[in-house]
Amino acid sequence: MKNTFTSPADFWQERDFGAKISASFEFIGEHWRSLGKCLVYFVLPFTLLMGVGLGLFNNGIYNMSGRTLAAQRAHVPLPHPASPYDMFNFSGLGLAFVGGILAFMLLSGSLYAYLRVRLRLPATEPVTTAQVWAELRARLGRIVLGFLLLLVIGLVGWGILLSGVVGGMSSIASGPGMTSLVFLLLMLASIYVYIVFALYFPVLWFEDRSVVASVGRCFQLIRGQWWSTFGLLLVALFLQSMLTIVFAIPQYAVMFGKMLQLPGLNSDILGLVATCFYALGIMFTYVLPLLVLAFQYFHLAEQKEGVGLRLLVDKLGHPQAIPVAHSSQYRPDDEGEY
Repeated sequence: MKNTFTSPADFWQERDFGAKISASFEFIGEHWRSLGKCLVYFVLPFTLLMGVGLGLFNNGIYNMSGRTLAAQRAHVPLPHPASPYDMFNFSGLGLAFVGGILAFMLLSGSLYAYLRVRLRLPATEPVTTAQVWAELRARLGRIVLGFLLLLVIGLVGWGILLSGVVGGMSSIASGPGMTSLVFLLLMLASIYVYIVFALYFPVLWFEDRSVVASVGRCFQLIRGQWWSTFGLLLVALFLQSMLTIVFAIPQYAVMFGKMLQLPGLNSDILGLVATCFYALGIMFTYVLPLLVLAFQYFHLAEQKEGVGLRLLVDKLGHPQAIPVAHSSQYRPDDEGEY
């Protein structure tokens, strides 16, 4: 029987590795209209902002590369930019960074807000954009604080990593392999923490925990399941990158057009459009890894605490209403002709 993902029991299940990937695609197939509408409203504007910023940055690099190649073919002096700002549009890069952060924040928030609304509503009631926005707006502060917390943890982690490398280099007299060993150990620790915190936003959304308490909950859930989470996220990111290649084709066409000075393909406007299309592909295909992480969270919570089983047990004492049969042959309210 096809799963429509309209009741909590459809989500709170133990699933094997492949079933989590399949469930993610099935959910997208069932809810792509209503979910896509939410993403267009909440994520699209900031994704376009990221695309415009990347387009401005890339156009400067591609144009300079094209002029350099043209000068080499004509055996004339190579063009030199007056300043780095002539080649690298740092304002565009900053615009892309801000737009990307906001777009990803609202992407994960919109998706998990949609799931939260779907878990709360009756199976026959569709999810609306207004309901998702109300859920997203109520938790927007926690989302921002959560991102800031992970940012601080990431900066501290990279600081420890760099200090370990510098410390290893300073003690190079004790052996050149010491630096490599310290770097390897710190890198493995960083990967471990990254996989643990991949569950942070599902925990923050589906459980009523504080921003700090959700950190400990991630370590609790992933205990004994780190390798499965690592492999699952690796496969999901691989699939997402394969899907993104399709959206990158126009950008590569513009890149080669600008570098080879091909008429029609060296337009800056076309470069902006192609980069915006690529940015949309990155963001909208990233729904897949986020969904896979959500189903991994449901799997781990069900495995350790049996949330879905408790929901089914609670329904045993509440009989459902018998639906009224509607038929053209049988009409209980029709008295006929007398």
